[in-house]
Amino acid sequence: MQPQTNKIRNAGIILISCICGWIMMGLEILGVRMLTPYFGSAIYVVTGSVIGVFLLSLSIGYMLGGWLSAKFDCPRTLGCAVLGAGIWLCALPFFNDAVCDTVFNFGLDEKWGSLLASLALFGAPTILLGMVSPTVVHWLTSQACDSGFNAGMVLAASTVASFAGCVVTAFYLVLYSLRWTICVSGVILAVLGSVILLLALRPAAIIPLSAPKEL
Repeated sequence: MQPQTNKIRNAGIILISCICGWIMMGLEILGVRMLTPYFGSAIYVVTGSVIGVFLLSLSIGYMLGGWLSAKFDCPRTLGCAVLGAGIWLCALPFFNDAVCDTVFNFGLDEKWGSLLASLALFGAPTILLGMVSPTVVHWLTSQACDSGFNAGMVLAASTVASFAGCVVTAFYLVLYSLRWTICVSGVILAVLGSVILLLALRPAAIIPLSAPKEL
């Protein structure tokens, strides 16, 4: 029974990374739409600013997630990161215009203006979502020999989910309300993060806390 329970638990943990990967890619696509009214949709806005900020923020999130997961309890670290990203996304549509207006009034050209706005709007939530993968890998790994397989499994699953989020968002969700799409994504993350934290804080959590590592 114990191996079966572990398999269910591991599948649930990997599902968390998939949900976060899906939403993160959706945010990246919708982020272009959020900047377009102020800075246009030229290639330097899409690739240099939005994609560039996401890549930089993810690299910071990967490092931060790896460091924190080694120092603190993985479920609590993961729950806080997901909850924080969800709260930010819920609030994002309500301060997006103010941030873009402020940056636009700085008088910067579209390249640097869109880069600064992207950093302000998408840097923090992307860093938090970037923390998910290394934290999940650390949570799943109890023996050094499993680390490669777990890392490959988490990265593969979350990347496939990101691909699905990219297609669904670009083909369908982009046609609907930008504000509501981002808010719903934020609510999903906030609920998911809250559930992780509640389960982690219970004395006998359904999702057990991280076992001592044999690394």
